[in-house]
Amino acid sequence: MLDIVKNTIHDSPERTKSAMNNFLYTVGISYLPLHEKAVKTAKAIGIVEVKRDKKKSSFLNANESIQKEVDNGGLGFKRKYVRC
Repeated sequence: MLDIVKNTIHDSPERTKSAMNNFLYTVGISYLPLHEKAVKTAKAIGIVEVKRDKKKSSFLNANESIQKEVDNGGLGFKRKYVRC
């Protein structure tokens, strides 16, 4: 999945870009066996621009978000409640 995200995120629809970036961030901080690969993938992807209707564009950077959580000691967390 990480390879698919790496190869297709910049050519995907706007909503899909946001979802792929969120997936990359979540794998990077939640699943320890894939943490290093997620960080490498996030560095390779870089900044992702998501254009929104009637709003200004937002710039997502999964690498910065993952590093911020690592600095705060949030690596490998598990959610107490999952809403489906």
